[in-house]
Amino acid sequence: MPRNVPRILTALLAGGTALAVCLLALPPAVGVLAGGAKYEGVVGDDLAALSEWTVVYDNRGRVIGELGLEDRASVRLSDVSPALIAAVLNTEDRNFYENAGVDVQAVARAFFRNVDAGEVAQGGSTITQQLVKNRLFSSPQRTLARKVREAALALRLDAEWPKNRILEEYLNTVYFGQGSYGVRAAAERFFQTQPARLDVAQSALLAGLIRNPEGDNPFTDPDAARTRRAEVLRSMRERGLITTVEEQYANAVPLPTTKPAADLRPKNYYVDEVQRRLLEDPRLAATRRERYNLVFRGGLKVTTAYDQRMQDEAQAAVDDTLPTTRFTAAMAVMVPTTGEVKALVAGPGFERSQFNLATQGARQPGSTYKVITLAAALEDGYSARDTISGASPCTVRIDGYEPWTTRNAEGGGGTYSLRSATEGSVNCAYARLIGAVGPARVAEMARRMGINREVPAYPSITLGTVGASPLEMATVYSTLAAEGVRHDPVFVTKVLDRNGEVIFDEVPRGRRVLDPEVARTETDILTGVIRGGTGTRADIGRPAAGKTGTTDDKTNAWFVGYTPQLVAAVWMGDPAAYTPMTNVGRFGDVFGGTYPALIWKQFMTAALRGQPIRKFTPPDPTRWPKPATITEKGRGVPWSSVTGATGVSGATGPSGPSGPSGPTGETPVTSTTTLPEVTTTTSEPPPTTTTAARTTGPR
Repeated sequence: MPRNVPRILTALLAGGTALAVCLLALPPAVGVLAGGAKYEGVVGDDLAALSEWTVVYDNRGRVIGELGLEDRASVRLSDVSPALIAAVLNTEDRNFYENAGVDVQAVARAFFRNVDAGEVAQGGSTITQQLVKNRLFSSPQRTLARKVREAALALRLDAEWPKNRILEEYLNTVYFGQGSYGVRAAAERFFQTQPARLDVAQSALLAGLIRNPEGDNPFTDPDAARTRRAEVLRSMRERGLITTVEEQYANAVPLPTTKPAADLRPKNYYVDEVQRRLLEDPRLAATRRERYNLVFRGGLKVTTAYDQRMQDEAQAAVDDTLPTTRFTAAMAVMVPTTGEVKALVAGPGFERSQFNLATQGARQPGSTYKVITLAAALEDGYSARDTISGASPCTVRIDGYEPWTTRNAEGGGGTYSLRSATEGSVNCAYARLIGAVGPARVAEMARRMGINREVPAYPSITLGTVGASPLEMATVYSTLAAEGVRHDPVFVTKVLDRNGEVIFDEVPRGRRVLDPEVARTETDILTGVIRGGTGTRADIGRPAAGKTGTTDDKTNAWFVGYTPQLVAAVWMGDPAAYTPMTNVGRFGDVFGGTYPALIWKQFMTAALRGQPIRKFTPPDPTRWPKPATITEKGRGVPWSSVTGATGVSGATGPSGPSGPSGPTGETPVTSTTTLPEVTTTTSEPPPTTTTAARTTGPR
């Protein structure tokens, strides 16, 4: 074999091949080459769609995040700096506007230089060929057949598209390194500017990166980047595109030093939750793989319910209220009439933890869970004026369960109305109430009102011994604020595809899960928690309802409250461990009525400033049953005997039907699970008397 044959073969593969040069120089050969490539159809129509990032907007149209595998967003050629266009054309394809998609002279020149060098020293691909290679071929093969096919398709694309369109697509396609795809991403990530504002120095650097984007990376090898930029500038000066002074000035410009991330990730908790929900939303696409491609490559435009002002107010309330300790707070804010989630405070340091305490956390909600037991009782015909014993400690015996012992936060007891037992958050009263209503009814009600996780039907759930997130608790209380209509949390309100076509446009939809009178009655009771119960520190000077919650080991403290316009759920604790909150700041022991209530108050006061004061629709007391005594065995007067009342017919408690249907017709879950004796894991400061009197303030 002649000694120069290996060199020639290498050059054929890398430089475009002499055979291709000869054939492409002859017009009759064009059809042969295209047919030989066995390609049918219009080349331009079949160029693979560019992978573009998804842009996430707030409720006012401002960008709050981008999602994607490739940092790319398309830009028009008219919005690209002439300096960059000149630098790219001079570096990559000087005869772009004269050649037919394949530059025969450049290919031949590269061929002979590679033969002479004995290695791949220079390529001969035009911008059109590079575009075809990047958009029509998924594998980086360097074979003779591939080169011929690329050339043939470049010729066809050049005949189909205007030159400026080819150049625009190329600039939006080419990789500049450091995770930057296309000129817009490169301009923004390297220089924090727009493509139209790129100067000569910036343009020369970017044009030089196309050949070897990682090898000439200014962040990892500044010397190589500086040398390559100088080469591009010298070539531009030699061809008269810039002056000597411009070349000297551009060479003296410092390289960029702020290294951008290699990929696009959510930068805050809200955008992270939007990403998670889009990947699970079947309205976007049928399969998770399709949704993944749309979210990370599809160039979607996603509008959300996020309200920057409310977010700032929520964060400020947490920052201003909490003392400097290891403890933190999380908050979820919802609009009860739509389900729109306006703000999330989800723990400190998203960049460090990337764990969303507001949506992914599952901490015991303590006595805030009592509202669920109360809803089940009211639906089953119990009255706010019913009386119940709060004597503590108490051992409750429910058919099908082991005896369960619990106690009030600070002992004591006595007889309470259902209203005052709620206002004072009396544990033993609620232990007896779940005995009367039945754990299965309470578990079923929890799911109906907004708890999405599994709720086991055992007695202590009435005191919040099962995990829940602030978002779930906000949903539960939103159901009450919306007079019994549940709206699931809404983060995404509208999604457009890359062409501006609507994929889906969220229309607020709710499901009635409680009779309006039940919800109104419960709201009427919960307003007393703020007026004179355990939540007085949450008083905002306008109608509001809510509930405190504290676990008995003081590892979790909550306040969840609402007005007709807005709901906020606040949790406080140690996000990394179950650490008792004792000797914390000015309050010492932390209860839901201390820091959480104050956080809620500051936020709601600021968020509702300037909005009209709205009153809750009052319940109709004439529809309440006559007062009766509640024991763990049931209520003295069955619902069916109450004239004109709405709700469920039949006796209540374990002695009646095990799962009466609610007003929505949903079938409650029954359970025969037998659990060992459980001691309480929740506590709230009790009223200061042993009667139905209200407390003078929370602890």
